[in-house]
Amino acid sequence: MKASPVVVGMAADEALAYGCCLVEALHDAGDEIHLVMTRAAERALGPDLERMRSLASQVYATGNQAARISSGSFLTRGMIVAPCDGAALAAISLGLATNLVFRAADVTLKEQRPLVLGLTTARPSALEREHLARLAEVPGLVAVVLEGPPDEAVYQLLDPL
Repeated sequence: MKASPVVVGMAADEALAYGCCLVEALHDAGDEIHLVMTRAAERALGPDLERMRSLASQVYATGNQAARISSGSFLTRGMIVAPCDGAALAAISLGLATNLVFRAADVTLKEQRPLVLGLTTARPSALEREHLARLAEVPGLVAVVLEGPPDEAVYQLLDPL
């Protein structure tokens, strides 16, 4: 039996090596990858953008709020947002579904599926700590600080799924 799809969101324009390693690891494992990136992440990927798109099973535009991953009826193993910066953390914690990355994260939480946030900052600001504290009470949510070699950090992101 084939494993359920994994939704991968890239929601920052820094630390993209972590998101790229994640997509590569899922692809190498034969997982079905549903990829959505913020516009800032797409721009920052530069020449790696097309390679990431080619590794995904399905790629969605960040403005496509009607995509399958925005519905709870689309069954997934969970979602990983990596990288996830402070602005994305705030939007997700407040349920601001202003783009498809944040909407898919919101649906993942609503459906009580695992949501893993790969945070790009080792020292979150006071506001980010407040958002993390709020999210710590949400079942299924895991926050991972992205540090160290990306190919090693990938396993911390995948473990909760």
